[in-house]
Amino acid sequence: MSPKPSESEKVSFSPKFKLLRILPPTTQSNEIICELSWEMLDDPQEYEALSYTWGTTAQDQPIQIRTFLSQSPSPSQPKTDIFHVTKHLHAALLHLRQSTAPRTVWIDQLCIDQHSLDEKNAQVKLMARIYRSAKRTIVWLGELNIQDTDRIDIVVATERMNFRPVEREYSTLEDQVILKDLIGFGAQDNTDDSGRRRRKILAGLLNRSWFTRAWVYQEVVVAQRGVVLCGSLEMDMDIFINLLDGVCDLDFQEVGEAASIMYSSKGYKPMFAIREARFESRNGLSSTKKSRWLSTLWQAMGNLDATNPRDKVYAFLAFADSTDENRISPSYGKSIKSVYTDATVRSIYSVGSLDVLELAIKSAESSEDLPSWVPDFSKPLPSSPFMTHNVGSTEFHASRDSQYASRSSHTNLTTLTVRGHVLSTVASIHPRDFHNHKPSQILHDWINLPDVTAWVHSQIQPPVHENFPESSLTLQSRILRTLLAEGAGSDDKPDNLNYTDPEAILDVYYKEPLILEARNNSPKFDRAIRKTDSPSTRSLKLQLSTYRWIQKIVKIIVNKKFSISVDFNFGLAYEAVREGDVICILQGSKTPTVLRRVCDAEANHYRFVARCFVDGCMRGEPYEELGWTEENIKTFVLN
Repeated sequence: MSPKPSESEKVSFSPKFKLLRILPPTTQSNEIICELSWEMLDDPQEYEALSYTWGTTAQDQPIQIRTFLSQSPSPSQPKTDIFHVTKHLHAALLHLRQSTAPRTVWIDQLCIDQHSLDEKNAQVKLMARIYRSAKRTIVWLGELNIQDTDRIDIVVATERMNFRPVEREYSTLEDQVILKDLIGFGAQDNTDDSGRRRRKILAGLLNRSWFTRAWVYQEVVVAQRGVVLCGSLEMDMDIFINLLDGVCDLDFQEVGEAASIMYSSKGYKPMFAIREARFESRNGLSSTKKSRWLSTLWQAMGNLDATNPRDKVYAFLAFADSTDENRISPSYGKSIKSVYTDATVRSIYSVGSLDVLELAIKSAESSEDLPSWVPDFSKPLPSSPFMTHNVGSTEFHASRDSQYASRSSHTNLTTLTVRGHVLSTVASIHPRDFHNHKPSQILHDWINLPDVTAWVHSQIQPPVHENFPESSLTLQSRILRTLLAEGAGSDDKPDNLNYTDPEAILDVYYKEPLILEARNNSPKFDRAIRKTDSPSTRSLKLQLSTYRWIQKIVKIIVNKKFSISVDFNFGLAYEAVREGDVICILQGSKTPTVLRRVCDAEANHYRFVARCFVDGCMRGEPYEELGWTEENIKTFVLN
């Protein structure tokens, strides 16, 4: 634990922070001895910051700390105490300690008094500045049992490669050859034991708990530069991330998603998110900050862990787009309900958008007593949101880029007032449960488009509604487009895919057996068509890229339901949707919203149910088709 200040030591913590000096070992003892002192954050001495996991909660490893009361240490002032730290941190301190000179570092476990809420609240607010101001960030992954030959081979391979950390592409073609040799994919028979061993080593690194700790995301994204330490393996942080990314990509291409040990590791998604965020930060893409905040929260909900549920918000404050009025301030004394509600409200108010509601879908595991419109940031979403590529960044603009305007007091806020138009009411819901899709599963078998089409026909009651498609081909195209939610606003769809011609995606869907047959008949099918250029292979490349894209975005259907409204609009929403629910387009919302009237409440009180996709209504079409104006807008109070 961090040393506690006495009453006379208490200061205004911001903008001060503590730094730790790890002293060289003495001749009499190998005991770890450190010095701790306050510094001004605006003008500190040069220091490094440690990014690590606490490991076990047991703090049973003793170290000696001399605490200085003033900013400028003096030998006459320190008081010496024995403190106990976790085993994981103790190992890091041993690795960081230099033989002849002190080393100045910032370590949260020792530089923040974990027992003082006042100090913790103030210092957590400064953490992004602390890591950004550090000379470099040291990522400590823990000990590593590795053969010297493997360590040397990995390091030498990275030294030969032409990594470009500020670019999205992880390597050149020459780099790919080096990577293939490193992990055993360069051999003709693909049975290189040393390559497989090194691939397992790298996959093991991705399974380290560091990759799933909530705080590491902020720590490494804002860092000026960093180094990764894992036992005797040491590597530049950006090169390390790009190395893992490149190996993941090759592993995926060679053996497929289902068999890829890299792709299935628990650190793959966090690593990819960190890489994308560092790319944006280094290239000054500040316009993406709003979407980065929401995307980071979404990634954290499913992939990152925090011992304190409040840290599922506080660990990402560096990416929040907010004014001083709506800035989220850490307050560990507040209830989790208050922290999550306050974060939701301030997210809405600061950017005039309801995008954060995309995360308010409660899973069965959610235990917090939260308002229906407040996300449970501590639990993963039951399915992918409708803005999967970058939550808050999408092609969808259902409310025509209108801004959220209603305001309420932050105090004891349990309701949210929103304004918008009623689009329709849910009339029928397909009984099919679209549960987890396996990467190897054939789309025809999982989606079963003929079954959904037959069900739609069974819902037709004379007279046929004007929105019902005239031809069977158009009907199936619209159903498939709805089931895929137009790629959920994805911005990486193939060039040949045009949603204004819904039959384009249907054509590829029905050619799936031919594509799979060609791939199965030739194990080197993918590589063969990449190396040739003819009219037939160009057509096949386009079909293959579209098919791969469909395989990628088909997960949007998981745990969702296909529905029909009373106006015969096709929709896709989370499984919580029911017949009779109201479909609205709210001001400040990029996608339609499903609401449910609250019984025994005032007429305009509703519960938030889910966001949804409604075919033909994702880009503001109803404003003209239905004559929506400011005069016929409605007010909803969400409980």
